[in-house]
Amino acid sequence: MNSAAEHPLVTAYLREFDASSVPLSAPRRLELREEIANHLRETVPPESSDLEAMHSIAAFGSPAEILGQEGVTDRGGATTDPQQRRTALVLGAVVIAAAGLAAGMFFWPPTPTGSGTDSEPQQPAAGPTSVVNESPTGPDRVTDGTAYFEYLAAIETMPEPLPAGAAYPTGVPAGLDSGQTDDGLLQSGAGATVARFSWLCAWEAEYLNAAAGGDAERQVAAGAMLAEWPSYGFVADPDGGWATNVLEPLSFGDVGGLQKDLPQTCAQAGILNVTAP
Repeated sequence: MNSAAEHPLVTAYLREFDASSVPLSAPRRLELREEIANHLRETVPPESSDLEAMHSIAAFGSPAEILGQEGVTDRGGATTDPQQRRTALVLGAVVIAAAGLAAGMFFWPPTPTGSGTDSEPQQPAAGPTSVVNESPTGPDRVTDGTAYFEYLAAIETMPEPLPAGAAYPTGVPAGLDSGQTDDGLLQSGAGATVARFSWLCAWEAEYLNAAAGGDAERQVAAGAMLAEWPSYGFVADPDGGWATNVLEPLSFGDVGGLQKDLPQTCAQAGILNVTAP
C-alpha cells in the first residue's frame, strides 16, 4: 500500500522497522514486515487522530521490541527492555505528531516563557532540581546592560513555561553586550538567545531525567514541549537537522541524539558542565 494512504506514524514505524530488521533473513524480514504493516494499517487508519495512533502503536510494541522476539538485539547491541521501549514509543509519537517532522537544529532557540514578571524571571513551582536554575554553573552573570533587558523581554514572550523545578538564571553571562563572554562561550549571542537556549536546555534535561527515572508523566510533558520547539522558527534549519537527529529518534526510544545535544544547548545558554543522564 502506498504510504500516502497510511497514517504518518505508521509510515514512521515501518521506516524504523526497515532500518532495524536488516539482521533478519530476507524472506522472514519481508514476511514480518507485511504482517506488521497489515496490522497497523488496519488498527490505525489514516483518519485516526495522532493520539489514537499513538496509543494503538504503543499497545502493539516498538520495532525493537518486535525484533527482540526474533532474536535481534537493539542497535546498541543490548537486548531490548520492552517496557522502556514501549514508553519511549508513546512519548516519541507525541513528539513526531506535534512537530510534524518540522525543521530544527542542535542550536535552535525557542521563544522564552511567557509568564515572567516585569523585572525578574518568574520562578516556577517547586519540583525536581534542574540544571537551569538561578545560579547555574558557568561564567559570571550580570543584571544590567542591553543584553540583560533583552533577556527579560524574551522570557516574557516565551509561549511555554519552564518545567517545574527549573528557573531562569539570574542575569546573563558577563560580556554579552560586547559580543563575547569572559571565556568566549557566547561569541555572537544576545539576551534573547540566552533565554531561548535556557528554555530548551531545561526541557531537554527534563525529558532525559524523566526517562532515566521512569517517570512517564513527566516524560510525556517534556516530549510535548520539545515537539513545539521547531515551530518557533528562531533558527533556520533547511536540512531539518535537529528534528532528524534529536526529535525523530525519540519515537523509538533512542535518546542518543538528545543526550549529545543537551550539553551543547546548555552551553549556548551559558550553562556549563552539563552531562546527560
